[in-house]
Amino acid sequence: MISKNNITRCAKTIKQLINRCESYGEFDKEGNLHLAVEKTETSSLKISKDKLNEWDSSGMSILELHHKLEVQAEDCVWSDASLDIQMPKPKLRIKIF
Repeated sequence: MISKNNITRCAKTIKQLINRCESYGEFDKEGNLHLAVEKTETSSLKISKDKLNEWDSSGMSILELHHKLEVQAEDCVWSDASLDIQMPKPKLRIKIF
């Protein structure tokens, strides 16, 4: 999933990317732009409704369920990762009067 702040959603052209980042003051002293990159891998866990009802009737808390699912996730087959390259956000500008 691409975030709202992904460069492909925020700028139509490279020139627009450059202009926007210049106005944000995002280029460092050497003229480099540092873009945030998020890497996401996905998998899924399969749990029957009967199993969930069994755990509920045994008094399992949602925190205990989360821990149990984390342990099961270690055995998951993970899909190829997707990358989300994000635009820098404007720096907060404070005016002092």
